[in-house]
Amino acid sequence: RVVLAPGYPPSPPGPGFTMAASAARRAGKPADPLKQLKVKASVCVRMSKEVAYYQKEAGENETRVQGMKDEGKDIYDIKKAEEVLQESYMMIPDSKNRFQKSLEDLLDHVREFATDAALVGTDDLAKAQTILSENDMGDEDGGEAAEEAGAGEEYAEGEIF
Repeated sequence: RVVLAPGYPPSPPGPGFTMAASAARRAGKPADPLKQLKVKASVCVRMSKEVAYYQKEAGENETRVQGMKDEGKDIYDIKKAEEVLQESYMMIPDSKNRFQKSLEDLLDHVREFATDAALVGTDDLAKAQTILSENDMGDEDGGEAAEEAGAGEEYAEGEIF
């Protein structure tokens, strides 16, 4: 005899879930461009805050370590505080890379769907373009041409690098 756990069979998924939406995801159909835009813009905002937080945390930890040294605290406590400081430093490049990737993802999405009827003239598209322009990603090529032009000037012809 098989005894089922309480609450079995499971209750249906929560509100907003439809079998059609689930079937569309399984079939590989693209999600709504407006919804994707909102998500990608929110990710950029969150990643921006994360970068700022880690930079602030590193500054606070630097002050804390220096204060401990000035007060002549135990060397063990200072070493532990320095370890925490190093962990903060390690998180900054990682969070910057994730932020940059989220900006590039948003830029690609805006480029692909900027003329989509669902997005044209929406506040969400304007917000996404503002996020991109605030982070120097709003130009036509995302800054890639400027980097390529700078790379050409960096080395003279025939120069070995």
